[in-house]
Amino acid sequence: MIAALVPVKALRQSKSRLRPVLSDGQRQALVMAMLEDVLRLLAGVSAIAATAVVSPDADVLAFARRLGAQAIREPPQPRGLNAALTFASDMLRGQGAGGLLVLPVDVPLASAADVEAILSRMDTNPSIVLCPSRSGGTNALALRPPGIIPFRFGHRSSAAHQREARARGLPLAVLPLPSLALDIDRPQDLAAVLAQPNGSRSREVVASLAPQPLVLRQAQDERGPGPGFTRNPSLKAGAWGRESDAPAFRLGSRIKPPSSP
Repeated sequence: MIAALVPVKALRQSKSRLRPVLSDGQRQALVMAMLEDVLRLLAGVSAIAATAVVSPDADVLAFARRLGAQAIREPPQPRGLNAALTFASDMLRGQGAGGLLVLPVDVPLASAADVEAILSRMDTNPSIVLCPSRSGGTNALALRPPGIIPFRFGHRSSAAHQREARARGLPLAVLPLPSLALDIDRPQDLAAVLAQPNGSRSREVVASLAPQPLVLRQAQDERGPGPGFTRNPSLKAGAWGRESDAPAFRLGSRIKPPSSP
C-alpha cells in the first residue's frame, strides 16, 4: 500500500516568518486550515491507502484524528523534522506501507491531480519522485520503499535529496509542478492563495486576515511587509483583527473525499 505522511511543527513555532503580518493566533489558524485542506486532498486520492500526521503538538494530532488521519506523536528525542519523518516512516512501513508520499502542510495550491501525477511515476520498485519548491526545497517526496534514502528536508533540500538518490544509483524522477512549487513562508506568498478561488479553507482564512488589495500589493513588494500591511500591535494572541470579520474555525468531522463536480 501507499501511505501519505504530513509533518506539522508545533503550532507556536509554525510559520514564524509571517510574524510581521500575522498574530500568533492567525498563524496557527492558517496552519490548521492548510492541514485540513491537505488531508481533504489526500482523502480524495484512491491510491492513498492511509494518511498520517506526525507532530509534537497535541492540538494538531487531535485535529488530525478528527479528520480521519493517523496521529503520530513526534518522539521527544532526537528532535527535528528529518528525525520525526524517519520515525513516522519506519512506523508506517511496519504497518505494511510499501510506498510513502511526504507532503508538507503548507502547499495550499496542491491538487489531487498533482498527487496522482506523482504516484503515477512510482511505477517501479525502487523509485523516487521529487517535486521541487521554487526556493530549492522539496514540496513532495515519494519513496518506494519507504526509507530508501534518508530525509534531508531543510535548506536546499531538493539538491540534497537528489544527491542521496544518485549516490545510491537509484532511479529518480524530478517532477516540477507549478501548484506544488509554492509553499507559504513569506507575506508575499499569501497573495498566491488569494489568487486561486478554489474554495479551500486556506483561502477562506487568508481572505479574512487582510483586505485583498493590500495582500496583493504585498506580493509586488519583495522588500518587506509594505505600507498598510503590518501586524496590529494591539492584537492579542489568538485574535483575528476585527473579531466580527473572522470566520469561526471549527474542528472538522472525519473528512470525506470531495464530491466530483
